[in-house]
Amino acid sequence: MADVNKFIEQLGDDVTQTYVPTVQTFFHSVGEQIAADAGPRIGEFMDQLVKDIFAKQSQPIRDFLTALISDLATRYHPELGGNLTTRVVDNGIEIESTDTKLQVKKRETGDVVTALDIPIFVRINFNDFLVKLESGTVKIKDPQIG
Repeated sequence: MADVNKFIEQLGDDVTQTYVPTVQTFFHSVGEQIAADAGPRIGEFMDQLVKDIFAKQSQPIRDFLTALISDLATRYHPELGGNLTTRVVDNGIEIESTDTKLQVKKRETGDVVTALDIPIFVRINFNDFLVKLESGTVKIKDPQIG
């Protein structure tokens, strides 16, 4: 039995060495020829198919997106709150806030869906802007005294 197994193994090795490269080369060349012939035609077909599908579905897609955006706009309410501090500085103005927050709330309930802290610091430079204060008076009125 060992002789039979050895015979089959040697024959298999010879067939593999002789014919597998030939078969691989043949299938590779056939595959390249199919790709060369069919590739452009499949590409044209797919392009036309996509165009046809979008042409047919563009109105339903537009209606869906319009309804979705409308629902989003009626569902959520953005609120922006915080305090801005403005300072007149040499050659410009600075605007700063450390407590500004953007909150997105549900319109129906007022519940906060999400919030984002937005630190703000803006400096606006005015090259020809100069403030010179010689003298001044500050009065503070206490609302409780009148």
